[in-house]
Amino acid sequence: MQDTSDRLKNLVARFVLKYNYWGYLFSRVRRKADPNCPSIMGVAPEPDGTICLYYHPDMVDGTDDANVTKVIEHEGLHLLNKHIPRLIKILSNETEPFKKSIKARIWNEAADCAVNMQGKLGDHLIINGKKWPLCLPKKYNLPDGKISEWYYLEMLKNTKVVEMGMGGKGEGKGDGKIPGIGDHGKWKDNLKGVADMDALARKVDQHVRRLVKESVKTFNKDRGRLPSHIAELISQTLAPPKAPYYQIIRKLVRGSRLSKFKRSPTRINRKRTYAFHLKDAKLPQMSPFPGKQRDFTFDIVVLIDTSGSMSTDDVKEGLSGIKNILEKDRHCYTTVLEVDAGVEKEYVCKSVHDIQFNIKGRGGTTLGPGLIRAKQLGCDVCLAFTDGYTEDINAIPRKKLPKKLIWVITKGGSAKNVNKTGFVVHI
Repeated sequence: MQDTSDRLKNLVARFVLKYNYWGYLFSRVRRKADPNCPSIMGVAPEPDGTICLYYHPDMVDGTDDANVTKVIEHEGLHLLNKHIPRLIKILSNETEPFKKSIKARIWNEAADCAVNMQGKLGDHLIINGKKWPLCLPKKYNLPDGKISEWYYLEMLKNTKVVEMGMGGKGEGKGDGKIPGIGDHGKWKDNLKGVADMDALARKVDQHVRRLVKESVKTFNKDRGRLPSHIAELISQTLAPPKAPYYQIIRKLVRGSRLSKFKRSPTRINRKRTYAFHLKDAKLPQMSPFPGKQRDFTFDIVVLIDTSGSMSTDDVKEGLSGIKNILEKDRHCYTTVLEVDAGVEKEYVCKSVHDIQFNIKGRGGTTLGPGLIRAKQLGCDVCLAFTDGYTEDINAIPRKKLPKKLIWVITKGGSAKNVNKTGFVVHI
């Protein structure tokens, strides 16, 4: 009888011969047998930042090639959607074990809802001779076609949905008998003992990007054709933001980074060095004359026009701009303002996990209040994403606006109302 490891190896090889993209991707992913795996297989992070495909030998042996192929596609879609590093970022800021477990389980459900719809895998698969229902949005009375974060936030808000997915009367993972076609337990279990979760998330993200880039390069050389839903996900995985926002900001505020200082009790104030010539008995326990050191942090306000004229993709580009800034410079202090006819929401982003996807607004466009608020926050630079269809910002006195303004004008937009107040970038 053929060994399970050899069968998977040969199956992946047949994918390559048939120009199936998943063969090119999973030929670069390590495979490990795990008899304790509660499901047939699942991708999982390793502590060194790599990805491994764990599989249950008996379940794989009892499942035909057609269904194993669909399971592999399911796991591949998790990789292309970067569901593992995104979960690690969610868990990195959570300290309570119980809440970590709850959030991990809800994210797993949300991720499955997204990939099962993307892959059009149907309602169930036949695994080891049994009917295994797939996790789909309709199980939670949620609409199709949404991203994982949307499903995650909706499930967090809806306690009945959470109870259904966490052990209620629903089918699949919730009933405690069938954990789903892909095992996600190791997404969280393999993180035990990891000191810096954010660093691991970056390593896993970079590893996935490397896998996808190499597999696409080889695939295109051999065949050059991809199913549309896979091609779109690969494009999203590899594509950087439409403009190098951090590089633009860095260029404009470089002078302020060199000229900004902050108080430092560990530095000697050179103007007060005479204090060290006093007798020890007269010296205070803490120096009343602290020195100073360069302050390499600078405040950024990201203003996103959330009016009705901005499309979903335009708003997403604003969110990707935030991500670009946070990933490039950990010293930045980033405040996000969502503005339509007024400031609808304000929050601080310290990590990518803090980016909020539940956008508020979608009314008229009046960006003046948002710019005035950015000025009140004393930011070094304001990065404003808009289509430009707003009131005449050029008519507002310059002293009421932030020190430096970068206008990111979306496709089809106009900069005539803002071009005299700052640097303009068209995307």
